[in-house]
Amino acid sequence: MNAEINLHVIRSQDVNYILPYFMDGIVDLMKFMNMVVYKDLLFYLESTRENGSPVRKVSPLGEHIERLHTYSRLYSSGYTFSPLIAFFFEQYREHPIKDCALLLNKFDPDGSDSDLFNDFVTTMRREALVTKLKKRISDWNGKFEEGSDRLVKFEAELFRDYARLMVIRLDFNYHKAIFTDKEVEELCAEVVEQKECDLADYMAGSDIYAPGTIEGRIALEEVQKDRKRFFANMKGKPSLFKHLVGYIWRIEYTRGAGYHMHVMLFFDGEFVEKHEYYAQAIGCYWRDVITQGRGYFENCNRKKSSYGDNWALGRIDHWDGAKREKLRNAMQYFSKISQIVQVVPYPKCRLFQTVIIRRQRKGAGGRPRTRSVVGADHQRPLC
Repeated sequence: MNAEINLHVIRSQDVNYILPYFMDGIVDLMKFMNMVVYKDLLFYLESTRENGSPVRKVSPLGEHIERLHTYSRLYSSGYTFSPLIAFFFEQYREHPIKDCALLLNKFDPDGSDSDLFNDFVTTMRREALVTKLKKRISDWNGKFEEGSDRLVKFEAELFRDYARLMVIRLDFNYHKAIFTDKEVEELCAEVVEQKECDLADYMAGSDIYAPGTIEGRIALEEVQKDRKRFFANMKGKPSLFKHLVGYIWRIEYTRGAGYHMHVMLFFDGEFVEKHEYYAQAIGCYWRDVITQGRGYFENCNRKKSSYGDNWALGRIDHWDGAKREKLRNAMQYFSKISQIVQVVPYPKCRLFQTVIIRRQRKGAGGRPRTRSVVGADHQRPLC
């Protein structure tokens, strides 16, 4: 294994993995900054007992006081951060709190720590107003919010061209890579030596993994490579994608699953109908060929019972208004603003897309919209 000059990444067998302290730290930093910007909390929650005497309790915001230094160590010039996280990095290095962050204590014996913390929070809130931070956050999230209208137009355009569609959805995930403490120590030591950094600072606050091992999560750059390869290779796999007419994809991040991708694929329902087969075969293609076993998939088309009345996969006819409405609702998942990726490798990194594949049609009259039963591929899943 060779280490790159990046304190957050381990490279193993030519694949980049993000260390857990980095992305989990980003999630916690987001929680802290959301409270700073969107709530009016300070270090203490003030209340009174029944007898009228005052009571002080550390607030959810104040609970982060001992992690501020760790948050600051998440900065890397190799990434583009969301406006909320970038704002923290900008403000932290300008505030006196940076000089004593390692000594901050949430038990605050003399009150000085809470005073400094509150000054840092109020300073950030003041600067957030001056720099119009909420507007910048809205713009960052807006690419997904605007996607909602795009999805409605996407569905309507497909059904203008096709009398029926066969819809499948797949969730593409990745296995964790397990590294021993010794492997990580050796790799990190090389990196720290090159950057003249203190290994102890790098490892501070990283006690978030099982003793003896570290679970590396696939890096976003690797997901993007696999995503590009998957869609670029479709022409070379006609047995699966010959009748594909459109697709949607979105990359997300969660603490439990790491980076992962959701896809919804739309096929011409005149030629294909066995949606479970296609979903399974495409999932296997992703797992075995595109990721070479690093990934795994969930075939949503095999989970009809779990969707209940909201089922919107499989074959959908143009005239079936009720099911098309359910489909549009299901498609809105791809535009939700939760689980938005907050750290990207470059500023214009694409995380969401809708694509309609233009196919040349014979004749000019369009395809009649009938309710007849259509032909289907009767193949069996290969895995």
